Amino acid sequence: MSDPQQQDVVSPGPQEDERLKLGYEMAKILLAAQDRTVTNLRTRASAMLATAALVVTFSTSVGLLRFDAQKNVIFPQWAAWVMLALIAVQGFLVMFVLWPVKMKYGHTVVEIVDPPKDAPAAAEKPISRWLIEKMRDYLDANKKKIRRMAVALQAAMLLLLAEVAVVITAIALE
Repeated sequence: MSDPQQQDVVSPGPQEDERLKLGYEMAKILLAAQDRTVTNLRTRASAMLATAALVVTFSTSVGLLRFDAQKNVIFPQWAAWVMLALIAVQGFLVMFVLWPVKMKYGHTVVEIVDPPKDAPAAAEKPISRWLIEKMRDYLDANKKKIRRMAVALQAAMLLLLAEVAVVITAIALE
């Protein structure tokens, strides 16, 4: 059985070089797609918070959420507390999506120009398996963070629906 370190030292043929180029280009494309996904999630989260504010503002402006000293409370107190809780949790979820997260979308210039000493000897080539494997590691690490952001955004969307349901229920029961 041969040593993996020795396999990296062996000069690859033209076909192997083409595979490495293709693998490197594909990894770059996937990392760029992850960057766009994060931007998209953050845009949606901002829109979500604006929509929640719109629901509350609209409800207030048309008189759904108001208090009348003569008739006592028009909007039930239970609904006001539920709305406050929903908006607070939703704001937390949106901030989770919007908060800066350390992600990697490629190599540093130093990693490419001067590979670390623990990198295989073949990493000194312009495109090497080591560079591509590092990019794959970045993809995997980013994927977990992106998934958490997506779940938080989905939960915030459900809370927006719950806010609308609370307003409608409070009005219907009045």
